[in-house]
Amino acid sequence: MSLFVVHLYYSTKAKSMKKVAILGIDIQNDFTLPTGALFVKGADADVKRMADFVLNNQEKISYIALTLDSHQPIHVAHQCYWKGESGNRPALFSTISASDVRKGVWIAQYNADMALTYLEQLEAKDEVCTIWPMHCILGTDGWAINKTLTDCLTEWAIDNGRAYELFYKGYSQSTEHYSIFRAAVEWESEPETYLNTKLLSILNNFDEVLLMGEAADYCVANSLDDILDECSELARKIVVMTDCMSWINQDNRRAEAIFEKAGRQGVRFLQSTEYTF
Repeated sequence: MSLFVVHLYYSTKAKSMKKVAILGIDIQNDFTLPTGALFVKGADADVKRMADFVLNNQEKISYIALTLDSHQPIHVAHQCYWKGESGNRPALFSTISASDVRKGVWIAQYNADMALTYLEQLEAKDEVCTIWPMHCILGTDGWAINKTLTDCLTEWAIDNGRAYELFYKGYSQSTEHYSIFRAAVEWESEPETYLNTKLLSILNNFDEVLLMGEAADYCVANSLDDILDECSELARKIVVMTDCMSWINQDNRRAEAIFEKAGRQGVRFLQSTEYTF
């Protein structure tokens, strides 16, 4: 084989190789271990499939970004934030409305001047404030990334001379932050709640971005929705790995609508075993 042919072969091969990134949403112990504070049924098996996918294709994966839900104990979606007139706390998985606060059914114990505004802005977007078990508290075991995944990422990093990158969300006490790209309500005094243009820009440098993580109907769906709204070019590069995520509520109509919208904008939905580089 002549040197020209060899050069042409490798040039063609290099040009044909896709630059592929992974965006892994909240693959943390509180969501992915059966003992976790907010375990998503099926997430433990999802993590095993994620790890297998990375190890089986590690030299073809150019970049991995991981998000971490990162809460303080005091948070608008935790029971401690609210009290009723008799000192009672809201039930887990219940919702609190702006009307509840106006009537005094629930009284914010922290950041009271922001609470009603927050609920009103949520409801204007047809969203609600759900009370979740306290989860992903900064520095706790539940906040940490699942070891099955970090073990495979260590191998990927060392074998390929790469580094994975972490992105944090949820630190604000006064708003939910399901999407990695922006909080449910953006506060002028809290820049960390604003649109994360840095991550959008990083991901848009790749030919395809594989989206996986937990939970499908909350943090994954909301992150995807922000991509659809803020960067249509990136949206066309997204591949949702359907067997690498699980749902909290199988009948979550809002999440279903987001995924339907994504399909119309060119997002592909594949199982990890169906994806080809």
